[in-house]
Amino acid sequence: MGEYNIKKYFDSLPDNVEIINLSNKYLGYLPDLSRFKKLEILYCDCDELTSLPILPENLKELHCGNNNLTSLSNLPKKLIILSCEYNKLTSLPVLPENLKELYCYNNKLTSLPVLPENLKEFSCSNNKLTLLPVLPENLKWLNLSGNKLTSLPPVLPKNLQFLYCNNNNLMSLPPVLPENLERLYCYTNKLISLPILPENLKTLYYYCNPISNIIPYNNNLNIINKNIIIWNNFLHLFYCLKYRKRFLRMMEPVIKKRYHPSYLYNLNEQDDLDEKLNEW
Repeated sequence: MGEYNIKKYFDSLPDNVEIINLSNKYLGYLPDLSRFKKLEILYCDCDELTSLPILPENLKELHCGNNNLTSLSNLPKKLIILSCEYNKLTSLPVLPENLKELYCYNNKLTSLPVLPENLKEFSCSNNKLTLLPVLPENLKWLNLSGNKLTSLPPVLPKNLQFLYCNNNNLMSLPPVLPENLERLYCYTNKLISLPILPENLKTLYYYCNPISNIIPYNNNLNIINKNIIIWNNFLHLFYCLKYRKRFLRMMEPVIKKRYHPSYLYNLNEQDDLDEKLNEW
């Protein structure tokens, strides 16, 4: 196959072009894009790029996956979709406020920037993440699989429908799952319990966890949910008994102060005695 003539192709494009597709051209670089003021979509997937030029300010979609990129320059403010998977990125720049879809899986990311509030789909699987930033409320699709996470945020986005957090080091999941959640993949972790399942959940995979040896998989999620409740009640009782002495030592000063008879000394004629006794 002859070498692709990128200069000839660029010279043939009008200044007002809105879409440029340079995928699978084995390109080692991209020429200057500054004359394409109306460019909205740029495809440069599956090339051999190590860097990108300055991007046009009206760009809305950037598809630059499957390259050798080690960093991204400042991203256009109007960007809605960023697809930069299968590169060598160790970090991401500040993300545009309007970004709705972000696919940065299969890189070398160790941390993430602040996520935009409008983000709806986000995949950062197969990186080296140990912590997550605050997750946007509008997020509906989230793939965190194949990282080094030991925990998830205590509260997940209320609109979340799909959660993939398999192949991490999770010891537990958030105590309450979003009511709209339909799919949960949490297999191959270190989970010893599961939260109560939301009613809308249709798919659940939790094999290769300690909990899977206690609560066997069943196609009927209602049966699984009942077993989860039984197991969680047992765990609650177990830890109450295990740490009862420590708890009592911690609470003893509070209990003595709250329930000491001196609490009833400062009464006046207007006080309702029954009410005060109930409070006591």
